[in-house]
Amino acid sequence: MGFAIMMGNCINCGQQFSFNPHKVPSVRINGKREPVCRQCIEAANPERIKRGLPPFEIHPDAYEPIPEEEL
Repeated sequence: MGFAIMMGNCINCGQQFSFNPHKVPSVRINGKREPVCRQCIEAANPERIKRGLPPFEIHPDAYEPIPEEEL
């Protein structure tokens, strides 16, 4: 048994970060899920709340390794 972690760039800021591919917050661009880093989600949430929108939720495992059998 092992673990895996995905590496990618945030679709918003371009920063490289690691994440769980099944739990990371994402946006769809041309039908493809694109990951969003924690810093961008945390920055967006106050603006969303100001506009009367619900904040984006961050799953506790969103930026953690995933058991390899869940890939």
